Amino acid sequence: AQAMIAIEQLCVRVPGFTLDRATFTVPQGRVAVVTGPTGAGKTTLLETIAGVRTASSGRVLLDGRDVTHLPPEQRQVGLVYQQAWLFPHLAVAANVAYGARDHGTVRTVIELLRIAPLLEKPVPSLSGGERQLVAIARALARLPRTLLLDEPFAAMDSALRSDVRRTVLDWAAGSGATTLMVTHDTGEAEATGMVQLRMSSGVVSVVP
Repeated sequence: AQAMIAIEQLCVRVPGFTLDRATFTVPQGRVAVVTGPTGAGKTTLLETIAGVRTASSGRVLLDGRDVTHLPPEQRQVGLVYQQAWLFPHLAVAANVAYGARDHGTVRTVIELLRIAPLLEKPVPSLSGGERQLVAIARALARLPRTLLLDEPFAAMDSALRSDVRRTVLDWAAGSGATTLMVTHDTGEAEATGMVQLRMSSGVVSVVP
């Protein structure tokens, strides 16, 4: 299968930390799981693929296209953080629609994630799990080719977590998106990950 995410000798330097010559590929339409301790560089890796952080050297290729120097909005990437960054001044519906492909897609992801009851709520009134659902919906509504998940299920109880994770990964498989998911939960990694990556102090290794 064609490599949808290809990372070549990627180095990123941030204060007090270096992501060191990461090299790996994730085939088109597959799921890769990144595990590793806090501070290993998992979020930095995702942010560099998304274009939020700038690579010091090396290359990021998505769909065979070198996107290393492109801004995030030209990469067709959806990034969902653990903190579920939402626009607090916008209602839930407007958050989901922000950057969405079209109204039909917005309606589809609202039904998919069953968040219609939240639509008129102000963001500050949402629970942590509800915020994460809205952040996931916003990312999916952009119809990303690459879906980057930075522990976005962490604030949910275990029953909801496994349900939403299955829903999101099924959606990704159906849409042809390629998914890179960070998790602390090695059980989760084994349950979902086709490609397993381990990170330790800035070094990425592929688990055979």
